[in-house]
Amino acid sequence: MNIKQFACRGAAALGICLALAAQSQAGEVFADAARSNPLGRDVKFTVYLPDGYKDGAGSYPVVYLLHGAGGDENEWRTKGGAVETLDGLIKRGLMRPSVVIMPTAGPASWWANGASEKAESAIMDDLLPYVESKYKVSRERKGRSIGGLSMGGYGALNLALRHPAKFCAAAIISPAIYDPLPPETSAARRTPQFVRNGQFDADTWKALNYPAHLDAYKAQPNRVPMWIVSGDHDFLGIAVMSANLYWRLHQIQPKQAELRVIDGDHEWLVFRDALPDALQYVDRTCARG
Repeated sequence: MNIKQFACRGAAALGICLALAAQSQAGEVFADAARSNPLGRDVKFTVYLPDGYKDGAGSYPVVYLLHGAGGDENEWRTKGGAVETLDGLIKRGLMRPSVVIMPTAGPASWWANGASEKAESAIMDDLLPYVESKYKVSRERKGRSIGGLSMGGYGALNLALRHPAKFCAAAIISPAIYDPLPPETSAARRTPQFVRNGQFDADTWKALNYPAHLDAYKAQPNRVPMWIVSGDHDFLGIAVMSANLYWRLHQIQPKQAELRVIDGDHEWLVFRDALPDALQYVDRTCARG
């Protein structure tokens, strides 16, 4: 075993190794947008195309990465190190060359058809068809996965539960899936998506949060394998919420749910550290079909 191989062993060194690998194989990043009639505006997104995409034959797996509250289509790239992580994973053979779509439906959309906007419809009915018509990506369930952080984790989970025929796996990172209600410090209490008559509406929150979707999900023939991860010191209590989610999913799909609790708070250090394992999980799971 040489020194470089030894240095790349273990989670602590993974980020450094991925960055070194990425230097010799870099994907391309572009800005694009899909028109959405439900929103009355474009769904902007950043698209990552792996090295060799232009000359590659066939279709690529596609991953949709959703941002958190207050974020936008650039957040995973500028704060989350997504491009460097993808370059490194693909270069080292830890992930198949994939197209990654990082959209925004609005900084407080919660990726849902809420009281203010129909962000779920914008993603499922406008963004996905646009991406599949323009880019060389799979149009089959086995080639399409989804993930997100915080508000994006809430969105990725709910979209996977509501559309299990569309996604082969989901990465749920520090998900803001408060049950029964968000804490006073949560951005959810201030977004128009959960506000009616000028006040946060508990019934709207409960109707859109994941527990309300579980019965319908169980009645579907498809199961979406889930990778759930949270920081142990998350000040919003999301580690506990993640454990509750895992246990509920375990009752439905005991071999298709994974939970990881790592060191850290509700912060980018946790989101960045969680991304490599999350991407490898969804890619590996989808590759197995």
